[in-house]
Amino acid sequence: AHQETKYIENNGFNPHWDETLQFQLHVPQLALVRFVVEDYDKTSRNDFVGQFTLAFANIKPGYRHIHLLSKDGTGIPPSSLFVHIRITEPPGPKQD
Repeated sequence: AHQETKYIENNGFNPHWDETLQFQLHVPQLALVRFVVEDYDKTSRNDFVGQFTLAFANIKPGYRHIHLLSKDGTGIPPSSLFVHIRITEPPGPKQD
């Protein structure tokens, strides 16, 4: 699944999204989560800023810093995303 946040206008150094994204995973053992940051541009293609990909199985709940990497995989200090992750189990079958 692919989801995007809204873009933050004129705030390239400390954007704050305050959004919640939800995903339903059918095979969590095979799922990857990718965070991508782009510089939004109305008139041309968005510019890549940084990204980080990790296996869902390695994600821990709570507040975390996601340190962004360049396209070639090198770090981009001090670029990071501060995220809150919550993992919930889907509801079980209804009991009569």
